[in-house]
Amino acid sequence: MAVYRLDTCGEMCPIPIVRTKVKLKQLARGDILIVTSDHSCTSQSLAETVQKMGYRVEVRGVANGIWEVVIEKG
Repeated sequence: MAVYRLDTCGEMCPIPIVRTKVKLKQLARGDILIVTSDHSCTSQSLAETVQKMGYRVEVRGVANGIWEVVIEKG
């Protein structure tokens, strides 16, 4: 298992979702991808999208106006 990070701060939908999907294709089963965003709506949309794809997802606020979407590739 490896942990990867993807910074999407400053990007608006659908760019973070597209970039996340591309990155997830490169990861192995069991790997973790942590996507950082500065838009709450982007974080929520991203979480809903990858959850529908069958991944385990957790959204957490890490700072004022910054969120992390933690995705486990199953």
